[in-house]
Amino acid sequence: MKPLNNYFSEETFTHLKLQLGLSERYQHRAQDVTLACKLTHVYAKYHLAMLHRELAFCKERTTYQQAERTADIMNQITIFHSSPSDFLHNKDESIDDSIDTYLEYKKLVEEYADEQFVPTVVERFCKMVYEDDEHFIFFKPFCNLYFSVYADVLLWYQQGKIDYKTFCMEFQELSWMDGKRTPLNGRKLRMYIMSMREVVEAYHRIKAEKI
Repeated sequence: MKPLNNYFSEETFTHLKLQLGLSERYQHRAQDVTLACKLTHVYAKYHLAMLHRELAFCKERTTYQQAERTADIMNQITIFHSSPSDFLHNKDESIDDSIDTYLEYKKLVEEYADEQFVPTVVERFCKMVYEDDEHFIFFKPFCNLYFSVYADVLLWYQQGKIDYKTFCMEFQELSWMDGKRTPLNGRKLRMYIMSMREVVEAYHRIKAEKI
């Protein structure tokens, strides 16, 4: 493994040195960024576990012909290959998937737990967001897609695992249509920031109510 002073660029070291003297305001902002990233990863697991659970108890069953048509459509419009089996689920498989994903969620909550990331508050947060159909309109559909990628990149950057140039390169959007990666435009970046603020504010409200 390369020594850190060879891996990181001089620009990164300069940036990290500047961070050491952050004002209290910016320290709080850095904590909120970390919190938003952790909540993104945790809620993504929770949301997926609940979806598997709902699927397990759904009375309507997809036929093979319906699954085949859906796979054909997806293969025509996206770069990801789909097969009919991707859209066919039996009750036992869905229950197993729900349990496995929920255990991953619980493990992640325990791993992230600290003074800022309180497990009991996180659990209430996840339940509230999942049941809320009026808010979190960007966070819920994208938490398992782009937002999880951005959360990884932000955490890696804050932990000093990647430099600023790499951070910018990875903070991009992947097109499902042609596989091209493009930097976020101003509108989508604002949408992401707005979503993260909404998530953090909701968490702090629940935490304050608990106290």
